[in-house]
Amino acid sequence: MEDREQPDSSPHQPARPAPGRRRRRFGPAGLWMVLGGAAIVLLLVYGAGRLFDAASPAADPEPSVARDPSPGIDGVIARDVPAGQLLVGDCLNDFGGPLGTATIVTCRTPHTSQLIGLEALPEGGYPGDDRATELAEQACKAITLSPSAALSGSWNYEFSRPSRATWEAGDRSVACFLTLTEGRSSDSLLPAEGPAA
Repeated sequence: MEDREQPDSSPHQPARPAPGRRRRRFGPAGLWMVLGGAAIVLLLVYGAGRLFDAASPAADPEPSVARDPSPGIDGVIARDVPAGQLLVGDCLNDFGGPLGTATIVTCRTPHTSQLIGLEALPEGGYPGDDRATELAEQACKAITLSPSAALSGSWNYEFSRPSRATWEAGDRSVACFLTLTEGRSSDSLLPAEGPAA
């Protein structure tokens, strides 16, 4: 007796299973295998996300820099201080810009910059980059300086301002600095009742 080949299935009929093979139904064991595989994939994705978050610099908070309450003859109070840890009245050397680091010195020590104020922009929608810059500059220039401060040399205002992203997170702060382009000062630019050292 000859083996007969099965006729090809037509598009109108479902394919017939090969003789001797049974269709397996998806049972509870198969369901657990699929769920277990999905759980492993989710754990791997979660673990990779945590690994990349831990490696990003934004995940690490800035360590607090200790201030020397009795600076020595060099007048240095603290070195490599992040911008977020500066206080109004701090006189600065090695000023890295409004978002950089700086060395805090006594104001009697020759210095090139000073944090003269922290201002807040008005509430409302984000005014746009140009308008935010204009508002920040106006706020900084409105800060009262000491009439006795020697403003010889060329001083520039430098300031930070909120970006669109930080504005949406509630940031309205502006840090105002005055910086000498050449030479050094040995005085505070703020009135005597201010917090300058």
